[in-house]
Amino acid sequence: MKSPAVTTAQSLPDPQVLSAADQSPLLRAPEKVHHILSVTIAAACLPLLAGIVLFGWQAALVAMLSITACGLTEWLYFRVTHTPAMLGRTHAYLTGVLLALTLPPTTPWFIVIIAAVFAILVGKAIFGGVGHFLWQPALVGRFAVAVIVPALAPLLPAGTLSPDALSPEKWGVLTPQALLLGNVENTAKPENYQGWQHDYKYKNAKTGRTVNPLEGKDAYALEHPADTLAGLSRGQPRYSSLARVRTDLPNRPPAALTSMPPMWDMFIGARPGGLGETCAVIIIIAGLYLIYRNYVKWQLPFAFLASAMIVAAVAPVHFAGPNKSVEIVFFPLLSEGFEVGYTYVNYQVLSGSMLLAAFLLATEMTSCPVTTGGQIIFGIGGGAAAMLLTLYLDTPIPAYIAVLGMNTFTPTIDAIWRPRVFGQRHLAWLLKSRR
Repeated sequence: MKSPAVTTAQSLPDPQVLSAADQSPLLRAPEKVHHILSVTIAAACLPLLAGIVLFGWQAALVAMLSITACGLTEWLYFRVTHTPAMLGRTHAYLTGVLLALTLPPTTPWFIVIIAAVFAILVGKAIFGGVGHFLWQPALVGRFAVAVIVPALAPLLPAGTLSPDALSPEKWGVLTPQALLLGNVENTAKPENYQGWQHDYKYKNAKTGRTVNPLEGKDAYALEHPADTLAGLSRGQPRYSSLARVRTDLPNRPPAALTSMPPMWDMFIGARPGGLGETCAVIIIIAGLYLIYRNYVKWQLPFAFLASAMIVAAVAPVHFAGPNKSVEIVFFPLLSEGFEVGYTYVNYQVLSGSMLLAAFLLATEMTSCPVTTGGQIIFGIGGGAAAMLLTLYLDTPIPAYIAVLGMNTFTPTIDAIWRPRVFGQRHLAWLLKSRR
């Protein structure tokens, strides 16, 4: 009987002479890297298309510019350096799609280009190309512009770029009548917002005519849900409770969850955010498809989201108390009953970029651990850090910073959780090295 072929480290080709389609960590994968990247691009395009529908033609321009800029930057770099791992541009297109998912639809064109250049050159090229980088390249570009924009604004002519160009306060979402073709910057703020599909027309009591306060406007100007929830953990208390308005307080501060969009809006993505951050249903479908294709291990996104939810369930929040006091409440999951607490936890997970980070960004094959145990550690650390940053640090990209931080520890996690020699106790090599 013929024994199965075994690929050894000695029989593998020199990584320096491999093309981008043959780079690690996929040397022994049964499918070509180009095919894996193409399928991943197709999955990532699902939330991108949802974002284009919800945010209009400007979102499509941001996506096209991001993909083109990433591909062109990588091609120019290869023409100059002839780095073998920068030869194929499929990974550059994937980087462009993922970068576009993290950007708001109103991002200026030159900010998109800056993000793309940082993603390719700093995120990937300086490490040697595909299969060698430490941090998720798309997140390197997103982090770069989050830092650069406030510093760049004062240096440009007045009105060219405001310091909050990437701030959620400037983002909107198209009305149901203006989907796909509307201008997301042509906004109006409806009074007593009751949901994305609500009809805000009303009949004037004096004239008897039907009035549409949003006539001529394409988008709702809404507060970002994460900013709404920030009043529970940052700054002065804005709310008296999670769900029930307290009547024993002067001025009756509102309850936090009564200020949030309907949960259905959070699932379909009808809220402000990056192009691919908002539509929870589509993100989950894209992630489950990658898990089905075995390109993503389910343990990593599950650990990421479970860790984030646990932190949200137990991390303290504060409320406005009597006589201008502040009431600190631990375990918000149980503070007003499980149903209210569970709704609060879901809002915390759905209001930012947790789902996108868990399914499509933290799972990048090169920048996350190889082993299943390592990926669980990675997911637990990433989810906990993302939720803590969301709760207590004023940053527009907490989940992305958490993923980048865990990327930094990927080599350490791989070293600690590396496969053990058959018959040897787990981590025995580490204990032996300390003797």
